[in-house]
Amino acid sequence: MPVAYYAVPSSDSRLILRDSAETISITVYSGETGTDADGSVTIGIVDTAGNTVVASSTSTTSAGSGVYTYSLAGQSNLKELVATWSGTWGSAMEFTTTTEVVGNFYCSPAEVRAMPSITGESSTFPAADLVEAIAYSTELIDNYVGTSFVQRYQRDVLNGTDSQTIRATQMFPTTLLAASIDGTALTSSEISDTALFEDGAMMRKDDVWAYTSPGNKVLIEYEYGVGKAAPADIAWCAKTLARYWLLEQVSRIPDRAISVQSEIGQIQLAQPGMNRPSPLPDVNVILNRHRHRAPTAF
Repeated sequence: MPVAYYAVPSSDSRLILRDSAETISITVYSGETGTDADGSVTIGIVDTAGNTVVASSTSTTSAGSGVYTYSLAGQSNLKELVATWSGTWGSAMEFTTTTEVVGNFYCSPAEVRAMPSITGESSTFPAADLVEAIAYSTELIDNYVGTSFVQRYQRDVLNGTDSQTIRATQMFPTTLLAASIDGTALTSSEISDTALFEDGAMMRKDDVWAYTSPGNKVLIEYEYGVGKAAPADIAWCAKTLARYWLLEQVSRIPDRAISVQSEIGQIQLAQPGMNRPSPLPDVNVILNRHRHRAPTAF
């Protein structure tokens, strides 16, 4: 019975910086073995709105053992990119990966590597794991706090309001990149005349966000985030959570343990909860101080 093929994108290219040229890659597997295509592999890249960033059938570079790479030019606007990798592995196949262009990171792999119990442990914690750990900490922070502390991209599909104001799904919008109502794009002057507010409201100067049946006809693309770089305490939280995630992968403490017994007695382990997004009390205090999302009521 043949084993299904699948592709794993490089974690290094999950997030890339604005204006930074980066190499994105995938590894194609059959079972657990990286497997080369029968011939060449091509790529095509579009953004979330469907605009072409890299034309389809563009050549990639083979790095052996099923690894294929493409050198992506720096992107000036924040956006989400969808890459389609095409080749033949017995039969024609396509694999899709995503990459987001962001304004900044909360911390770097080098900063995490320098932390106690991580430094000098490259065999236990390779670079790819450090990137995954930072992605984990970033997502935990943003989901709990309710916004990003660096610039990110968002595309919303909304109902029109028949008023000058519409509310985006993300707080702290900073740049309105594009907008359309029922397929008609706002002009550059209409976009520049739209006021953006910290609560996510966007107010047009001389017109309304018209409602068009059956709804969901307003498209807005924008950048959002509290600032250009994370505050020092948020950066510390990101590094500390990343370190915690890495050490948990090799911990001998059972996942469901709530206490451990040692030579100095019983130690209670901190547990996540409604206002405790992580098992790290010091981190939770900082995240609650920065929180922009109201606690969930029970």
